[in-house]
Amino acid sequence: MIANAPREVRAAARAGTWRGTTRGSAPGHLQCNLVVLPGEDAARFARWCDLNASVAPVIARSEPGDPRLPALGEDVDVRFDLPAYRVFEDGVAVAEVQDLEERWRDDLVAFAFGCSFSLEDALRLEGVPLRYEERGFGGAIYQTTLPTAEHAGFGGPLIVSMRPLPEEAVELAFRVSDRYPQLHGRPVHAGDPAELGVELERPLEALGPLDLCEGEVPVFWACGVTTQLAIERARPSLAFTHVSSQMLVCDVTIDALARPAEPS
Repeated sequence: MIANAPREVRAAARAGTWRGTTRGSAPGHLQCNLVVLPGEDAARFARWCDLNASVAPVIARSEPGDPRLPALGEDVDVRFDLPAYRVFEDGVAVAEVQDLEERWRDDLVAFAFGCSFSLEDALRLEGVPLRYEERGFGGAIYQTTLPTAEHAGFGGPLIVSMRPLPEEAVELAFRVSDRYPQLHGRPVHAGDPAELGVELERPLEALGPLDLCEGEVPVFWACGVTTQLAIERARPSLAFTHVSSQMLVCDVTIDALARPAEPS
């Protein structure tokens, strides 16, 4: 694990010295996906998020033109605090940039929502064995044949993240995940990937070599990258998102997001 404090990760992103994945940084703290849209598109996107809460569980939303998200950290500034940003124009990804300073406008609204990197922290704390980490694998994402609920142009297929877990740990992973709805919540599926229309050997992206060992089951959670397909579908004039696996690292602790455990 990379034992950086959240402010150290954000400061490094601002300075341009943190590039690439934030996975494993600031253990025990929330990491967020990001979507930034013009105010004219923000209300319909927010409603799409409401209809797809496991995909885009909104934790913080900015005021128009305000790049700060004080609920996530007093110094958080979404123009600078991620390692990289993806730029969309009319629904087409046209660039990846290191900050949004020159592109920021006074009508932009930022949405931050939970990330499965943080859910991994919760799984570790609750005793779910993440043996794939020891093998140098950090998970993979896939496009499924499952649709998301559509609203006002936003929609498209569900993207999922996959982590292989020992068969005997799958039930515990479901129980733990269910306590963290703001981190995508319980998995959408465990077992045969064909039921999602997924071929394990063909991920959209993977962190490290794809690895599934005997006695392990592929477990799939809703993934925030789904929002980027929804942006492609809705074609807003302008949008910014995180780059996959390069998140906003926040001061909020994972413990603060947990729902009480159900009585046994």
